[in-house]
Amino acid sequence: MSMTENQGDQTKEKKIALAKTDLKDLPEVPPSQNGLEAQGIDGGLGRGDLPRDPSRRRWLRNAGLGVAGGALACYGLSKLKVFPRPGGKEAKSEPTLISRRTNPKNGDEISLLGFGCMRFPLLSTASDPYSSQVDEAASIRMIDRAIESGLNFFDSAYIYHGGRSEVIMGKALKRHDRSDFFISTKVPTIINPTLEQAKKIFVEQLERCQTDYFDYYLLHGVTSTQKIKQIYEANGILEYLLREKASGRVRNLGFSFHGDKECLEYLLSLAIDWDIALVQLNYHDLLREYRPPIWLTAELSAPAPPSWILERMSQTDIPLMVMEPLLGRRLAKLTRKALAVLQEDQQNASAASWAFRYVASIPKVAVVLSGMTLMEHLEDNIKTFSPLNPITPREITVLERALDYFVNPNIIPCTGCGYCMPCPYGVDIPAVFSHYNDCQDNELIPKGVRDPDYERARKAYLVGYDRSVPELRQAERCAGCDKCLPKCPQMIPVSSEIARLGQYAQGLRNSP
Repeated sequence: MSMTENQGDQTKEKKIALAKTDLKDLPEVPPSQNGLEAQGIDGGLGRGDLPRDPSRRRWLRNAGLGVAGGALACYGLSKLKVFPRPGGKEAKSEPTLISRRTNPKNGDEISLLGFGCMRFPLLSTASDPYSSQVDEAASIRMIDRAIESGLNFFDSAYIYHGGRSEVIMGKALKRHDRSDFFISTKVPTIINPTLEQAKKIFVEQLERCQTDYFDYYLLHGVTSTQKIKQIYEANGILEYLLREKASGRVRNLGFSFHGDKECLEYLLSLAIDWDIALVQLNYHDLLREYRPPIWLTAELSAPAPPSWILERMSQTDIPLMVMEPLLGRRLAKLTRKALAVLQEDQQNASAASWAFRYVASIPKVAVVLSGMTLMEHLEDNIKTFSPLNPITPREITVLERALDYFVNPNIIPCTGCGYCMPCPYGVDIPAVFSHYNDCQDNELIPKGVRDPDYERARKAYLVGYDRSVPELRQAERCAGCDKCLPKCPQMIPVSSEIARLGQYAQGLRNSP
């Protein structure tokens, strides 16, 4: 771990000697047969057959998606080594332990699977997935099992589970040798902290996590150049964090990115040797042709396309942490027909395992975060990463076929992070979006009143809505205060979308 930390005795080192793969060389091996169906939840009725767009197919082929000999280029990025190349060195591995990858910036040997501590198991009294009412005992059992399996990277943030995430993570990890794991957490951009607040928060986080230093400390949820300038530069927070890095209380400094192209370019232009970057990558966003959000106006910037982010970051020496590899768990559900495509190829592999293998096969990636709620999720992920079997060119074509039954331009790109919560008027924003997206995914959106199936679809939508979102938390309660708008890392115009869905539901209720 850190050069200044005790590495433990030789016996312990041998016990946790996991599969180590350099970021630049990742061999292609046979596809994994691992995985439970715990994360490949049936998404309901499948979508109808969607014709493949021949122009898109030609474009992807011309970009180099099917390259012989095991080499693969996504979006024509062969020069950036986006996927494994033939001739790479074999990783040393113990098949029962999670693969590791070496961070070229500092030599840290990081488990490819990281524990994202924002979706801990909850008590039955919890009102929503972001509640502070965390099942502490169940969470600690999962952390213990993760460490046992060779997972050594734990990521949290000041705001996760109302502050309980860092506390529980710290309590669990304190019982283990500090040299056996890495702690990553973040300064809360979302509260617009002053310098004094940032200093107090940093000390509080050290106390919560029961540690003397953070292995990785990130600027959380950076969405715009304006926020960087106003919060981190003008307030002196960035300068303060650099001093903490010099002192050793921050070993590596990075950022989590949710912004537009200008924002990322500005971050990279700063005179800072960034050690890590947390970005959103998944096969849905990288394999489909990028389309700007339908709500874009002159006042709303387009989020940077994931393919562009990957290409731009591959031009730097900054290793990547990956968030949302399951696209807010949507890639763990899929639809019946999309899931059938994957299961026809590998019957026993979960939908989630395909998603994790895809992003973990990108050599630029140092660690893939997974927000695991159930022990079944953790066990499935352990199988997927023990060791990692990189995705192959043939499997990429399978994923593309699955996406033909899954990609939907009407989806609201909410990942369920809950940063928009709580709503002052009680609206459960992520739950409202989730119900609508589930209906879109499974073609359960009512069509026109002249459609012979309209009445059945109308009732089904409203019954599902009432079951998944309590009446006092439904979209119709929105008052348009816009307090949620600046909090969304996906740049969704939350209030207008909620108002639209509220009006839509009301229209269905009033329909004769």
